[in-house]
Amino acid sequence: MDETSLDEGPGINFERATLEIAKDVEVPDGNQPSESSTPAPRQTTARNLPSIPFKRIDAQSFFSDRNEVVDRALKDCCTDLIKDYDSDVVGSWLLTEISLWDTEKERLVLLTKNALYSVKYDFISLKILEYNRVLLSVIDTLISGQLVYPPKSLIPDRNATGLRLMWNRGEPLSLDKKWNPFARNIPWLTYTSHPLFWHKGNDTEKSRFDVEDLHANIVNLLPEECQVLTGSSIILENYLGLGALFHNRNSLGFFKIRGKVSF
Repeated sequence: MDETSLDEGPGINFERATLEIAKDVEVPDGNQPSESSTPAPRQTTARNLPSIPFKRIDAQSFFSDRNEVVDRALKDCCTDLIKDYDSDVVGSWLLTEISLWDTEKERLVLLTKNALYSVKYDFISLKILEYNRVLLSVIDTLISGQLVYPPKSLIPDRNATGLRLMWNRGEPLSLDKKWNPFARNIPWLTYTSHPLFWHKGNDTEKSRFDVEDLHANIVNLLPEECQVLTGSSIILENYLGLGALFHNRNSLGFFKIRGKVSF
């Protein structure tokens, strides 16, 4: 995986956000190769998911709510990042990436026939801050399903679906990366739909923010030997991550208008 860092990200704010909580109910067990030693996930079900998980947010506070801004960002990414050998762009999305430490980050995702680009883009100053490039040929596992926490976790349920792409060949993450919040080159990416997905009026607008649309486009581009697990649980190993909870409740991974300031 190629990784390039060009600038710092947004700072901290104290805006409030909302995280919906659903009751625990039963679902089929999922299989997750890289985290075989992880306790079984907390049980949840799709029928209890709220129709608008982010219904209390102000959609217009997101700089990415402006179509022309996202169009400009995608054009910049295609011009500056996509090389001749990746020229066949299959699709592009604005999604939420979930880090190893369960923090949410706004990311532009570009899919070509050869690679996937995950781009941190500054929607205020209109520039690329950093990006990852993952060759599709190295991905060995795709998991799609509910985002869940371990049974002993005190973190509220996410009530959302997601997608995880893995290229660790079933090997567990080394301790120096697992317990290092600054670790790079984590051998998987986890995505869920952007909060704006629930605030768009038609399917065409929604698809840009929909993680399921990424799944539909990438699944046929992966190697034949890639293991595809649909309807499995995606485990987020966060037991009492107050930092991640504060970060996510205040949308610190997104570029937003925050009172008299914007970051």
